[in-house]
Order: sequence, then C-alpha cells, then structure tokens
Amino acid sequence: MDMPVDGVGAETPLPAGAYRPDRRRYHGRFNTLGFLTLLGREIKRLRKLAMLFLVAPGLSAALYFTVFAFGLGDKRGTPEGDAILAFLVPGLVTLSLLTQSVQIPSFSILYAKMEGAILDQLMAPVGAAEMLAAYVLSAMAAGVASGAAVWVGFLIFWQAPMADPALVLLFVVLGSSMMATFGVLTGLISVKWDHLSAAMTFVFTPLIFLSGLFAPVAGMPRVLRAIVQANPIYYAIDGVRIGFLGQGQDQAALAVLVLVAVNVALLAIAGTLLHRGYRLRN
Repeated sequence: MDMPVDGVGAETPLPAGAYRPDRRRYHGRFNTLGFLTLLGREIKRLRKLAMLFLVAPGLSAALYFTVFAFGLGDKRGTPEGDAILAFLVPGLVTLSLLTQSVQIPSFSILYAKMEGAILDQLMAPVGAAEMLAAYVLSAMAAGVASGAAVWVGFLIFWQAPMADPALVLLFVVLGSSMMATFGVLTGLISVKWDHLSAAMTFVFTPLIFLSGLFAPVAGMPRVLRAIVQANPIYYAIDGVRIGFLGQGQDQAALAVLVLVAVNVALLAIAGTLLHRGYRLRN
C-alpha cells in the first residue's frame, strides 16, 4: 500500500480510488479489460433473469404451436398439415431469439439511465466501442439461449431437424446482432418506461407480424408482399427457415446481404450516439 508522508512526518494510507501520479495506465483504442468487465456484469444480470428469457418465450412458442396445430383440424397429421407446422417452427424459434435480443439491452440501458448507474460507466475508462460490444454480445447470448430453449422444447413434440446447421448459425448471429443493436438504440432514445413500451408496441411488434412469420409471402397481395420484403426481420426469419428446411422464400445470399448491410448501418448509428453520449449525461 502507498504510504505518503504528510506535513508532520506521519505516514497515512491513500484512500481507495485515490489518484496516484506514479501509476500510469495506458489503454489502447479498445479497453479490453473494461469491455470484459461490462460484459461480465451483463452476463451476471442475465443469469438472474433466466426465467424471463428462457421459460417465458418457450411457453409463448408452445401456445402458438398448439393453437396452429389444433387450428389445422382435419389436416392435422396429413402431409399438408405437417408442411404448415414445419414452416411455423423455424419462425417461432427465430421470434424468440429476436424478441429477447432486442428487449435485453433496451431494458438494461434504460434502467441504468433512470437509476443513475450509467454515470459510473461514463466516468470509467470505457468508450463507446466497449459499451456497444458488451451490450450487443450479452443480448445476442440471451437471444441465442432463448431460441435454443424453444427449439429443444419443440424437439420433444415435433421433429425439427436442421438441413444446414452452419446456415442456421449464420442467420442466428446476423439476426440477433441486428436486433441487439436495435435494442441499444431503443434504450438510448427512451427516457422513461413509456417510451420503451411504445417502441416495442408500435415498432417492434408490427415488424414481427409483417415479416412472413406465420404465412409465406407468395400468397400475399402484391402491396403487402412488398411491405414484408422491405422488412429486414423477414430476411432473418427466412434465412433461419432456409437452414432448417433447406428452402425458403428468397435466396440465402440476398438475405445475408440485406442483414449485413442493416447490421453495419445500425452499428454505425449506435456507435455514434454512444460516442456523443446521446441522452446519457442528462
């Protein structure tokens, strides 16, 4: 322990966190230790919310599946009915993944802002890149865990093998990162819980239901089909569906291109807002 000498010759210990001019800490362009610390904090928080992003989405997906299965009526158990359920399962898995990916970071950032905890982060040597990476990766982890839990639950009642696991993994990563970054933006823009609720209700929910989740776009009117195909969530769901079934409604290459472009744009916007401290300092 540093023991500086005061004016009368007595040695007094420096308090915790005191400035020590003899110690110089150099952080590169990316503070790895700060990033890992923030990421660890978010992962620990997720462990306490396991019931929220694992059990609850599984129950919701099971209810959706049950309603559709019984809604098939006489077609249940026929090749046509099985095709409908096979189309539905990848969509429900992706729905759970995307929902948790967007909710986790938006809640975390808004809670930290409202409780004043965000000020401790801003005083630490952690920049926009470290904050963005920590929030996005932790949200992706929650989303992937949620989607995996739903898929495993479906395996108990319905065989849902993957035609191309690598393709499924690719679209899971692209889709979850896109929605996690969107969640970061939502948390930054929101000032109170009403704002967050409004974003989920009037932005995220319509995007989900206009994404080809429950019905193929081929049978939609031309205008509605154009709206759905302009929605980036459509390409995340369709990409996962291609990985599961071996075929989808569009080409996998097009879906990858769209998702990469949207990810780059969202990350650039979120990084810029974090760097400026948008709605963080006040």
